[in-house]
Amino acid sequence: MKMPLSIKVIQGFMLLQVIVLGGLYFVVSQADPMNLSHWASKMVFSVVTMPEDMLDQSYVLGRMQGRLMLPLIITTLLFIFIQMRFLKSAIVCISLAILLDISNGSFLIAIVYVTLLLIVTHNKQSKAYFHGNNNQVTQTVSK
Repeated sequence: MKMPLSIKVIQGFMLLQVIVLGGLYFVVSQADPMNLSHWASKMVFSVVTMPEDMLDQSYVLGRMQGRLMLPLIITTLLFIFIQMRFLKSAIVCISLAILLDISNGSFLIAIVYVTLLLIVTHNKQSKAYFHGNNNQVTQTVSK
């Protein structure tokens, strides 16, 4: 069965989120408190108020990487599970993303994930896509 439009929209959303989170993670991972003239350090230090102590700066950069890494991993796994038609694994990843967003206080993104969960579990075309139902009639050859 072809991929329904609802699943294509979900995968497009996941791909966009992977690109944005991956780009942010790359920039934060390139930032160096020892070299403030580096392009990534300039970008990160201009957006985030950093403490004066270098150990505290390293701590803040590590926390930023950790807060970007977990959603990046969950979103990438969700993209892969939807592509491979693993319904239960996709539901688990969506649930983890909802819990992660609620714990971070981003309720708007959590509502988007709840909508995605409802689409994946209740849409008739999505169910058929994940269960591999083919609407094609097979012909039998009799002798």
